[in-house]
Amino acid sequence: MTPTLDDVEQLLGLPVDGDATIIGGTWGFPVILEVFENNLLQDLNAFKSLKAGGAGNSLSLRKLKEHYAYKLEMVLSNGTATSAKKKGLTTRSAARTYMLYVLGSFLFPTKKGIDVSARYLVMFANDKVAKKWSWGSAVLVHIYFNLGAASRDDRRQFA
Repeated sequence: MTPTLDDVEQLLGLPVDGDATIIGGTWGFPVILEVFENNLLQDLNAFKSLKAGGAGNSLSLRKLKEHYAYKLEMVLSNGTATSAKKKGLTTRSAARTYMLYVLGSFLFPTKKGIDVSARYLVMFANDKVAKKWSWGSAVLVHIYFNLGAASRDDRRQFA
């Protein structure tokens, strides 16, 4: 059986119509850091502390969750919006972090399932939030890519 767009829409409830979720361009470290700083209001030190092990520009899902849970706990203990902004926590940055976590753990998991690319943050930039994205087609492409990768002789696992 081959998964179709209708299957993705029915099973996951994701829209299949809208703009394609293509993340094009050159993604060197300076660009990744700029997207990270603009969307999560964090600096280079925070990026390094949230980075997954290895040479890539992926963020650890566990570290991301722990970092924002700690920040949220600190803000709730103080109870002021000013202290939240000082700690780099706004409603938008928390929502973007949550969506990044959903993308990395549920919609576009990696084989190990422990990290997410920081490039996905560009989907939540202020100029792109109002767009209607076709998340269903992106998930279907991800499934097909991983089915192809898992079907090779030397592979034992499916993302």
